[in-house]
Formats: sequence, C-alpha cells, structure tokens
Amino acid sequence: MIRFINSILIIISSYVFMKIIKYITKKVFDITKFDIQRENTLRSIIVSISYYLSFFTACILVLKEFGIIDLNQSTILTGAGIFGVIAGFASQNLIKDVLNGFFILFEKQMKVGDYVYINGDFRGTVEEIGLRSTSIRDWNLRRISLPNGEIRSIMNYSRKKMRVIVHVRVSYECDPDLVIQTLDEICQMLNEKYKEFLINNIMNEPSRPFSVYGITDIESSSVGAKYTITGVVAPFKYFSIAKNARLMILVKFREKGIKIAYPKRINIDADEYESYI
Repeated sequence: MIRFINSILIIISSYVFMKIIKYITKKVFDITKFDIQRENTLRSIIVSISYYLSFFTACILVLKEFGIIDLNQSTILTGAGIFGVIAGFASQNLIKDVLNGFFILFEKQMKVGDYVYINGDFRGTVEEIGLRSTSIRDWNLRRISLPNGEIRSIMNYSRKKMRVIVHVRVSYECDPDLVIQTLDEICQMLNEKYKEFLINNIMNEPSRPFSVYGITDIESSSVGAKYTITGVVAPFKYFSIAKNARLMILVKFREKGIKIAYPKRINIDADEYESYI
C-alpha cells in the first residue's frame, strides 16, 4: 500500500514540477527584451525538455518503488533493464524524432510564429516546437502535430524577405503596351502604399520594389498572354500585399477596359453545323 501511495506522490510531484517550470519560464521571458518569436521558441523547447525529464524521472522512481530498478547497485541486470527501456522507446522512433528535432532547432529552420509549409502537405503557423514533435495551426484553426522524425522538408514563409509574384492572363486582342502601362501604374501604387514594408538596401532605399517583370507566357494552347509583376516585401505582409495587388489589378483593368482572359466554350447545334459543311 505504501508503494502505491509513494508512486502517486511521485506522479503528483512530477506534474507540479512541470507546472512550476512552465510558470517560471513565462515570467522570465515576460521581463526579457528578446525577439518575441525567439522567446516563444526557447520557452517551447525548455518546457518540452522539462516534460521529458520529469516523465522519465517519475518512471524510474516508480519502478524503483516496486523493486524493478535498483538505483543503489550498478548491476548488469539494472543496466540491461535500462537499456531495454531505451531500446523499447527507440523502436517507436523516439530517438529519430529527438535527433531531427535537435537539428531543426540547431539549424534554425523555423521558429514559433513562423508560417511554414511542411512536407508539401501541411501549411500553418508554428505554435510549438518540441524535441519529439512540432505543432502547427492551419487556416481552419486545426492544430496539427507532426513527429520531428517525419519532417522531410520545410518551406518557411517568415524568413527576412519574400518575393510577391502576381500573374494575370489577358486576352490576346488587348494592346500589350496598354497592359504593361496599366501594370506599371499598379506597381507604382503598390510601392507608395506599402513603402514601409519593402525591403531596403544599405542606402535605405527599396532594393527590389514592385515592377513589371514582363510577358511570361504566350503559348498557343493558353487562353491569353500571361503578364507578371514582382516585388520583395517583409514576410509578415506577404499574403495581404499579394491579395491587395490582385484586387488592384481587377479594379484598374476594369477602368482601362482591359479584359482578363478566361476559357470559352462555343456551342454549335446540329443544324448550324450542317450549314457550315
């Protein structure tokens, strides 16, 4: 009976320890002046490590209470038992997850708050990075947890700068000079409206502001000529600027009478077809 009571006390103490660590890290980072994303990432790592340490320590102490592990004697049996526990976890890819998580953190592939695209399947904002798994929140606010060992590729949308690329297809009947002139006006409007979010060079001037890249496709199989504009902006404004750029194109093209190309289908009835032949 005493063993059960001691085991329960160990588990409760472990739980309290994790809560204390979580509280202390929050208070410490609240008074620091680090970058908020770096603070959240470090806090996530510290909490994750403390969870695992607390869990394994509690497991060993509980096993000791029932005499399964003897911490006072370094016997071969004890070593084999601990090795067996580690091997059991390794068979569940734990070591692989931890090692890959370490490299993700060490190489700074992503931070808490980054918008990422993982493995070409999962897209969302990083909420937590642990040694074993990473959690992201997608557009539908679903929380997705991925074992670090299964993360093969990371496309990070939040690293220093991003190039906004907007394509638009215009009917071949439209005057190319008018289209390019109109797109140039839109680029000037974007540069003026979002000048504080453009990436500057060492002279504190926009290094790659919005400009007309040109005609990027005139294949005969397409419905129209494809025009492209580009501009390099701060990553956290990438999506909103790209969205507003498309809206500006629609509004300005309507003012200028420029028609955006789209697939068309012509239906010919049987009698009309016979008259053609």
